[in-house]
Amino acid sequence: MPMPASLFQGAPLLLPGATPDNPLAMGGSPFPPFVTLPLSHLRRVSMLNLEHAQRATAPVTVVAEVDATGLIEVREALKPLAARHLGLPLTYLPFFASATIQALKAYPIMNAMLTPQGFIIPRYINLGIATSVPGGVLLPSVQGAERKSFWELARDIYIQTQKAKAGLASPADMSGQTFVITNTGRWGATLFGTPIIQPPNVGILAFEAIKKRPVVLDNDQIAVRPMMYLALTADHRAVDGAEMIGFLSKVKEALEQVRV
Repeated sequence: MPMPASLFQGAPLLLPGATPDNPLAMGGSPFPPFVTLPLSHLRRVSMLNLEHAQRATAPVTVVAEVDATGLIEVREALKPLAARHLGLPLTYLPFFASATIQALKAYPIMNAMLTPQGFIIPRYINLGIATSVPGGVLLPSVQGAERKSFWELARDIYIQTQKAKAGLASPADMSGQTFVITNTGRWGATLFGTPIIQPPNVGILAFEAIKKRPVVLDNDQIAVRPMMYLALTADHRAVDGAEMIGFLSKVKEALEQVRV
């Protein structure tokens, strides 16, 4: 059935019961039985990149669990300082970034790029931060992250992600990532997922939601603790289980023994 040209011109597409946030709400007569929407440039690029990632890598995902009790306490204690001295909200992302950087320093192969000729292992860390924007996900990066203090990471992550959301990120902001992290836990609806590597990177790390769960302590007592899953997807052509588990264990250790 032909679609009226007016659906794609002028005002946002709205069906009965729809809102600007939900333009595809179900509707009935006299509206057409379906709606076609062209791919945005961002969605088209993302589609091609993901197809390439699936063809070009041998992904395997390993998962670890983190007790976030100390992490929550430290963040709550530092939130007023961040607001007062930096003028920004203190999310969990700087803690995740700091822990990832510590692990990358211990396992530099995870910071590598895999080529047909071998590995290219940078002596710097350009940390990509997966950022949800209208129409898809962008990967602004914090350049030279290995040299930055915790507070510098917090500031730069906030600036880079806000620029991406506002459509102000430059090509330089969006390129050169040596490793990517994604905070999928901010949505809070899933147990864990399997993030997709961005070739030629070797891995990508997802931080999942912090949820209260019963756990068995070292003294065999059961307690309720705020727990979080880490999901590392790595290219098995480049790294083996020892590197993956060692890297993930280092991130876990850094988060459970968080220091600023």
